[in-house]
Amino acid sequence: MHEETVMHDLKAKGLKKGSVSKWAAVTIGLAATAPAYSLTGALGYGAAGSGYQLPIVFILSVIPMFFVALSYKHLTTSAPDAGTIFTWGTKAVGPKFGWFGGWALLLASVLAGVAATQIMVNAAAVIFHLTNIPKWFHIGVAGLFIFSTTYLTALGAKESSRTTMILTIAQYGILIALAAFLLLRVMQGGAVSTAETFSLEWFNPFAIDSFTAFLDGFLIALFIFWGFDASLAMSEETEGSAEQAGRSGIISMIITVITYVVFSTTALAYAGIDSHHQSSLTFKDNIDSSITVLATDIIGTQGALIAALIIGVSAFSATMSTIMPAARAALAMATYRAIPKRFSSVNEATQTPKFATWSIGLMTLIIYSTLSLISESIIKDTIHSVSIAICTYYSVAALSCALYFHRTALNHWRTAVSQVLLPIMAAVVLIAVGIFQAWNMMDPDYGSSGSIAGMGAVFLIGVVALFLGIPLMMWCYFRDPRFFHGETLPLERAHIVSDSNSHNTSNTVIPCHISDSSLSHPAEQIELSIKDERNP
Repeated sequence: MHEETVMHDLKAKGLKKGSVSKWAAVTIGLAATAPAYSLTGALGYGAAGSGYQLPIVFILSVIPMFFVALSYKHLTTSAPDAGTIFTWGTKAVGPKFGWFGGWALLLASVLAGVAATQIMVNAAAVIFHLTNIPKWFHIGVAGLFIFSTTYLTALGAKESSRTTMILTIAQYGILIALAAFLLLRVMQGGAVSTAETFSLEWFNPFAIDSFTAFLDGFLIALFIFWGFDASLAMSEETEGSAEQAGRSGIISMIITVITYVVFSTTALAYAGIDSHHQSSLTFKDNIDSSITVLATDIIGTQGALIAALIIGVSAFSATMSTIMPAARAALAMATYRAIPKRFSSVNEATQTPKFATWSIGLMTLIIYSTLSLISESIIKDTIHSVSIAICTYYSVAALSCALYFHRTALNHWRTAVSQVLLPIMAAVVLIAVGIFQAWNMMDPDYGSSGSIAGMGAVFLIGVVALFLGIPLMMWCYFRDPRFFHGETLPLERAHIVSDSNSHNTSNTVIPCHISDSSLSHPAEQIELSIKDERNP
């Protein structure tokens, strides 16, 4: 008896294997989390919610995300497919489940692109010393930004991953330098007068004031870890084995949490959380621009310019790193006939999905331009609403892992924990957080745009955008139902295979697998090993 955990019936898509190095894959995951602009918005609000316990809140909040990363690792090892969530959800649960997970991934990627575009516009305004940003500046910077990131992404996996690696190294280099300057100031006694002296108590989970204080920081931290999975969408193009490709997400997650914990600790030790001090992280003028304030305090008047540059670099590399997985998800969905086949085209010269890549970029530009003409507050609310899509597709990943491996994982306690128990725990936490976040978003006072029909605009944007996937799914079904009937990507689970009792080495064994070809066929189709009669 042996375990069969490799997914079958997966199709090659024309992507070039080995075009992305192992470390380039890791940096794609790091870039997608966008540490510079994530920290600039998360530090102030996180400190306001969790106080000096923010470092331990970051550590605790990464636990369910780490469980999701484990799910990605196991699934990538079994199926290194560019479709990731879409493919795994379809194989483990069913076509509709996988399709909706793929849609949530695409939606989150596009909304993240809108967020990065707004951040780039703000950074450019600082660089050009603009106080009131005119509409033409919004559209002009957005067009240049999205065109350049999409163009570089469409050049090919090797070129785009190298660009992302260079930008990520530059971003981390400046963050490390800033953290070092902050630490040096603290050691020299130059910290803000109201800041508390560093204490190991900041890492004590039992010192958190209340559940509300924990939850406030947890909700912020949970979503700034988003993006580590971008590297795993490149698994068909990453050099080495599928198992090695699957580790890239874990490595990205570990580096990201270390970055956030170290930087938040040094920032708290230097600036403190006194909301009345103008250099504090929680001062009303600083709370949503922490990196800028810290850089200005340390460097002087040029600090704002340096902060704008690092945030711009962060937004640029993050956008490239979110376009890549989104384009490959669309490529996979089209390859398996879940969306129009036009998206399955791969450029022969670059071996990259150019049509899907430019479609994602163009969609991002259209949405940003439309919203910027309506109201800047709508853009901010659109950015906040992305959390619903993130919770959705991470939950799909975790549930897919548990369901796919449940037949084999329970044979050993380690795999039972790693492949079933921890993913289920992650899914429960993410679903609960998603529901709680959606409930908060219903409040008319949540966000910047007020309410529509008595409900918060953020909630309507997030929920309406997500459930727009249902009519799109129906349109795809009526256009080409083969995928939804399980014909192009049949349902399948990991299972136990009986070894042949024969010791005749001349036998040719065809690996067997159990394939639940569709939800309408509950009976398992078992292909037994057979003897090749050509070798008597």
